[in-house]
Amino acid sequence: MKQRNESNRRKKNVTSKPARGGSGKPRSSGRSRSELKSNKANATKLRVIGGDMRGRHIFYHGEAFTRPMKDSVRENLFNILGRAVRGAIAFDLFAGTGALAIESLSRGAVEAVAIEQSNRAAGHIRETAKALDIQSKLKVLVGDAFRWSETLLVAPDDPDDPKIGVPWIVFLSPPYVMWEEELDQLNSVINQVLRQAPPGSVLVAETEDTFDVTRLPPGEWDIRVYGNVQLAFIEPATQCGLRC
Repeated sequence: MKQRNESNRRKKNVTSKPARGGSGKPRSSGRSRSELKSNKANATKLRVIGGDMRGRHIFYHGEAFTRPMKDSVRENLFNILGRAVRGAIAFDLFAGTGALAIESLSRGAVEAVAIEQSNRAAGHIRETAKALDIQSKLKVLVGDAFRWSETLLVAPDDPDDPKIGVPWIVFLSPPYVMWEEELDQLNSVINQVLRQAPPGSVLVAETEDTFDVTRLPPGEWDIRVYGNVQLAFIEPATQCGLRC
């Protein structure tokens, strides 16, 4: 993963976290205060930032149930990932507009999977995929991201599977309130990625800047803050070219 010396970079080796997190309650559709503001002013203005599809439009309806990452934050995210995206498989677990999956394909990912619980939002992702002619590379799945993760984020068993050894880029960008209400499940996804992902993989978690990163699973997290958005990057540990 590309590393740069930036004033907003904080690298933390997280060793412990308080025993707080998911309550086991049904999934809340609520959003934090920063997510409840109307996004209609920005409707249809999303675009691909870089790569082969740079400048192409990503359909966005502007409704509050989807919180797209700001273009400036997305640009910084992919600048940090750098060449790690090229040749990787991208997993956008709470896809919303699908911008992260689409941006990954534009920058050289071999395929992408966008998981979205809202049928309406998933339909908009498919509209964008059709307009950009990337339906063959972008798989859109509707449903619970936690359940899909159990089957998708698993290393192939077949030694002849062409996906063996292909790195993953995993985007974990849920409604911010879930970092409080369903932290245990989100951390389970992170731990699964750290156990199963091939060498060269990267996971990116998006939270509010007020979220305490020590509540994430232990590891060497690279933390970047952009306004009220906090991005936490981590790579699965490797030893002698093998996953630990």
